Amino acid sequence: MSMDMTFLGTGSAYPSPQRGASALVLRTQGECWLFDCGEGTQTQLMKSQLRAGRITKVFISHLHGDHLFGLPGLLCTVSLNTNPEQQNMNCVDIYGPRGLRHFLRVTLGLTGSQLLFPYAGRSKMYN
Repeated sequence: MSMDMTFLGTGSAYPSPQRGASALVLRTQGECWLFDCGEGTQTQLMKSQLRAGRITKVFISHLHGDHLFGLPGLLCTVSLNTNPEQQNMNCVDIYGPRGLRHFLRVTLGLTGSQLLFPYAGRSKMYN
């Protein structure tokens, strides 16, 4: 089994033009797993060979903004690239601490964002 890691951001709470906020992608056996999703993760994805629509799992380590403020926008981007008539729509499993589900529901609700793929019903949160 081969694995490949791409560091999209290692700048923590103080990103710079050269170092984005926390985010890394692990690719293995045709899947892309995103660990943390700080602000600017989408921009860093565009600079890499990775594509947002290939992400199947997201793991948020904790609820500090530099680890999750990019997640609502990323989910919206993945949704824009989803064909709602497709039988096997993309599903993103989301893992994170208690409160993450609430954060996503409130953020997506306040912004009027609608995702064209399932995330809440099939997401998994760890405590």
